[in-house]
Amino acid sequence: MVAPSKIYQVEDIKQKLESAKSAALVDYQGLTAEQSASLRQKIKAQGGQMEVLKNTLISRALETLGIKLPETLTGPTAVIFANDDEIAPLKESEKTQKEAGKPEFKYGIFEQKLLSVEELKKLLSLPSKSHLLAQFVAGLKNPLQRLAYSLSFHQTKFVLTLKALSEKKGQA
Repeated sequence: MVAPSKIYQVEDIKQKLESAKSAALVDYQGLTAEQSASLRQKIKAQGGQMEVLKNTLISRALETLGIKLPETLTGPTAVIFANDDEIAPLKESEKTQKEAGKPEFKYGIFEQKLLSVEELKKLLSLPSKSHLLAQFVAGLKNPLQRLAYSLSFHQTKFVLTLKALSEKKGQA
């Protein structure tokens, strides 16, 4: 018989996966306690959450969502839930991986679909949401600045021409 606490844990993981914009399963083994705590804080600052969970509970929660893992999870696994921004919390994990060599990605989940490590890395190569918004606003702002400059240039040129004419008449 399955313990009620296990059923609750599977349901809790399922709800977190459903509400998250994306998630990643990572092998955190090899991180020191300090590195792990630092990574958790960075992920939390980016609107995410990192939890160390049992492989069987993760697998069962994914199965209830209709996501089948191609192979059984092995080794210690942490799940990074990206709640606010789809990419930013996962990028923090990637930065730590580049610095410390860990954690290593096992799988990614985006829009309730399983991603391989290669697909997840492609997703992480995209600019962040805030960066894309900044590019969009800059793209909108540039034509307006050009229009304002063009309009003010002709007014300035007209005023300077009138001033030169009045100075010329004043000398004559």
